[in-house]
Amino acid sequence: MASIDNRSHYQVSVKNRDDLTKTFPHDKQKKAEAYLQSLRAQKLKPKLSQLNDHYMIRIRKNGLKDQMLYANSLKEAELIRAKLHVEQSQGLFIDYSKAQNTTLAELMIRYLREEAPRNKSFEIDAYKINAMLEDAGLQRQSIMEIVASHPNPCAKVKAMKIRKETGKKMRSALCSATRFILKPFAQIVPDDLTEYVDERRQAVSASTVDRELDIFSAVCSIAIKTWRIHVLASPMDGVKRPKYFNERDRRLKADEEDRLLEAAFIEDEKWSQAIRLDQLVSPELQQVEGAPTRYRIWQTRKRNLSEAQASWVHIPMYESFLQFQLMTGARRGESLSLLWSNVDLEMQTAFIPETKNGRPRKLPLRSDLVELLRELPRTSELVFGFTNEALRKAWGRMCEHAGLTGDDDLHVHDLRHEAISRVAEIGSNTLGGFSLIDLQHFSGHRDVRMLLRYAHLCTQSLAKRLDEAFSCTEKFDTHHGRRRLKKEAKITVQEMVGCDALVSPVEPVEESSKVQAAVETVTIPVADVNLVALTASRASASPVENVIHVDFTRRAA
Repeated sequence: MASIDNRSHYQVSVKNRDDLTKTFPHDKQKKAEAYLQSLRAQKLKPKLSQLNDHYMIRIRKNGLKDQMLYANSLKEAELIRAKLHVEQSQGLFIDYSKAQNTTLAELMIRYLREEAPRNKSFEIDAYKINAMLEDAGLQRQSIMEIVASHPNPCAKVKAMKIRKETGKKMRSALCSATRFILKPFAQIVPDDLTEYVDERRQAVSASTVDRELDIFSAVCSIAIKTWRIHVLASPMDGVKRPKYFNERDRRLKADEEDRLLEAAFIEDEKWSQAIRLDQLVSPELQQVEGAPTRYRIWQTRKRNLSEAQASWVHIPMYESFLQFQLMTGARRGESLSLLWSNVDLEMQTAFIPETKNGRPRKLPLRSDLVELLRELPRTSELVFGFTNEALRKAWGRMCEHAGLTGDDDLHVHDLRHEAISRVAEIGSNTLGGFSLIDLQHFSGHRDVRMLLRYAHLCTQSLAKRLDEAFSCTEKFDTHHGRRRLKKEAKITVQEMVGCDALVSPVEPVEESSKVQAAVETVTIPVADVNLVALTASRASASPVENVIHVDFTRRAA
């Protein structure tokens, strides 16, 4: 039913003469023997042996498809045969031959063409996979062709403008360890991926390598679970990912916000002048027959530059963007894709139909931010009329002008962290405060555990509240809606009876001398106050002053 065939190479060797050692394929035994005889003719003592590094397991059974599996040792081959025998005895048939006849590179190409376009991160994943294929000596795949031929790409991928391929390598250096993807899928072992991690760590950060491992993990998972390409164990099992901690805790300090807003004001001047120049140039270029040449465009802009610099109107575009980030805590992509049709200035809300986690949410807009947004022109559907690339360049200029470079560098995403941190701090110092649900609604995190990184911001206010709680000398607490003395108060019956603030007064009557004597000499814990008051009332011939009498008579409903 299952046979093992040794497909290892033949080796002819001579002791102490490594230069005469030769290997031959398993089907070239006669050539090996001929070489052996030639060495003997030279009066040498050669040795012919077959190596133990390549075995083929052939499975044949009536009614089932023949399978041919491969192993690197006789022991591994016997284990595979035993496993197959157990599966077939239980009526199971698993085709392992696909994994032997399909390379990991072929699976990566299939994943890139069939599965990757369904994800919002398709373009980034495509660049990574193409770089790995190129490092292994294979041809890059056309991203534009993949999107055009896919039956159901993601809405974002379908609408995106794919950048023209220039052939420029994205990777910093060639990774020779990537050639393991040319091996059959069944022969990929964790050591191959570990070697890849070790080599890539010499050129890039640990977080970059970890994201590249996500590609391999996704391909292996799809191949095993969806495409039913069976292997004895997933190649990702046992792979140790690089450890790293890249969470940024950058907060704005001292006058950094003012300096950044000042830099944004200067950037807005350039933006406003460019907008005015486009308004002056556009009508002239529209009168030109055909498409205007680049020289004609340059000449027209140069001629209208002085007028644009004299008649421009300040538009706080970048200033509004900075304030929007600091007041809403929105992600950069959410802000740049925000449409005017989804902004309600009267209700002070901005609707984000699609977020990073795939769920829509509404952003609360403070009144100061609403006033800034009213000043922006509505010349396009987008609230902020610049692209991600334009923001990247402008952000670099603003940080350089504000002195936020080097060790004090600031990222756009740091503004989101600053916004959430401010809300957490203000909420802890405000009467009533904000609940965890409120903070989650503000930040847009799908998992509440992501907010635990902001818990340290409340440490100072928590310490103050703890001091206030433990230093409280209040002697009352509430039980079932009634105020009562605490045990630590140590109030005597005399004090209780004589205190008008503790009980409601009743008409004065003559007190019992026996009860009065007991009141003057006994100090009773608060837990026994009600019992003593009840006993005193029963012992008295007439009602005792300032004692509440309880009627335990059962009354009909």
